[in-house]
Amino acid sequence: MSVQDAPSLAQPKRTLTDLLVTIALTGMCLALLVRLYTDARTAGLIAAGCFLVFAITGQKFFSLRERFLLIMAIGLTVAATQLPVDLPLLAERALNQASFLAAFMILLALLRDGAVTSDAVLGVGRYLTRQPPGRRYAAITVGGHGLGVILNFGTLSLLGPLIQRGLREGAPDSDRHLIEIRERRQISALARGFSWIIVWSPTAVTQALVSAMVAGAQQSRMAAMGAAVAIAVLFAGWLEDRFQGVRARAKLSAGGHQLPTGSALPFPKEEFSRFAAAFLSLAGLTIGVMLLTGVKTIPALLLVAPVVTVCWVGLQNRHLADAAARTRARLVEILIVSVPRSSPEALTLAVAGYCGIMAAGLSNADMLAGLIRLDGIPPLVIYLVAAAIVPLASNIAVPPIFTVTFLGSLYSALPAPPGDPTLLGLAFALGWALNLSASPFGATALVLSRITGIPATTLSWRWNGWFTVIAYAIVAAALALFSSL
Repeated sequence: MSVQDAPSLAQPKRTLTDLLVTIALTGMCLALLVRLYTDARTAGLIAAGCFLVFAITGQKFFSLRERFLLIMAIGLTVAATQLPVDLPLLAERALNQASFLAAFMILLALLRDGAVTSDAVLGVGRYLTRQPPGRRYAAITVGGHGLGVILNFGTLSLLGPLIQRGLREGAPDSDRHLIEIRERRQISALARGFSWIIVWSPTAVTQALVSAMVAGAQQSRMAAMGAAVAIAVLFAGWLEDRFQGVRARAKLSAGGHQLPTGSALPFPKEEFSRFAAAFLSLAGLTIGVMLLTGVKTIPALLLVAPVVTVCWVGLQNRHLADAAARTRARLVEILIVSVPRSSPEALTLAVAGYCGIMAAGLSNADMLAGLIRLDGIPPLVIYLVAAAIVPLASNIAVPPIFTVTFLGSLYSALPAPPGDPTLLGLAFALGWALNLSASPFGATALVLSRITGIPATTLSWRWNGWFTVIAYAIVAAALALFSSL
């Protein structure tokens, strides 16, 4: 949606449920920010209370998945009452983590709301998806990677439809085989490029969660190593696509198909400069808050994201006669419509994290470590298993956040955790990235399936099966290299 399609000045209708959910989520986010900047326990309790209100009142926004996770959370909490654990302390820790994860999703989703009405973002997306065949894969991969830092999953919603629209405009409708081949390669490029931002980007929940769950993990070091692995994996994906392209062109030529060449759109200088300005503003303000307050990247980013969104929306409307009214209407719409619509993803992330901490708290870390003789396993093997278990568990519908939270909490509970916690955290992050395109239950596959109509099993297993094998081989080699340094 461009700025010309901005909402009217009429305010969206509010139901009592919408109002309660909006108030609860807003209160949770504000209290969470206070806790992050003051370490006040009371603010944490308020954030947790607001989260509980949201979980109770937001039922109309939740699907079977969210309700199942809520039932699991209740079951684990009831089980905790029957075991010799400090339930109030464990529940407070789990609720603090849940409210943090929910607020993280809500606050960073505001950037997406600022982007969806931006002509600059639309222009960038159209340019990336209309490249000639020789450059298209690289453009979509790199573009999806870069846009994902700000738009998050909005990148998939933006570029996915643009890819499909461009395919149907660039080839005859009668040539379905050609369209299907190009769709496979371009959608795969988008899925791969987007998925690997989570191993380094501070706007990805992975960076916030893993560094919090694995005691001693250094976020900056983990992100630097993750960025290096992401570059290697994406380059390998480009090589794999080139190989697939050669095979596809040979088959098409043998079948008498005429291969269109296509031409790139003119480089949209103005759109790119405006998007770059938004990106640099986010980065610059985040660094400024870190320097002024001494907080780490994630708290600074969560404070800056709403500010950047408000400014972005205002700038989009600045040339309109009723700019102030339009801006106010859009911000109200974000608050009472977009924020509640983001709540299912926020709840999924939060409750899965809650369940992971509760399950770990109910487990005996020392006993489990003894059963599997953890002290006798080489650290590299632990890292390799950690990177593999996240996508494998996801393929049987276990959310990555549950796996990472549970295993990370168990690891941190050990008196003498083996290996390097930063490398273990990196292994979890790399496994999470693998999961996004390797599992039909991965978030990337689910979102792309919903907006493109392509089955999630096709997106993950058929189209990205070999890429996943190659990517894991690179992950294993990188972990071996890092652990030897």
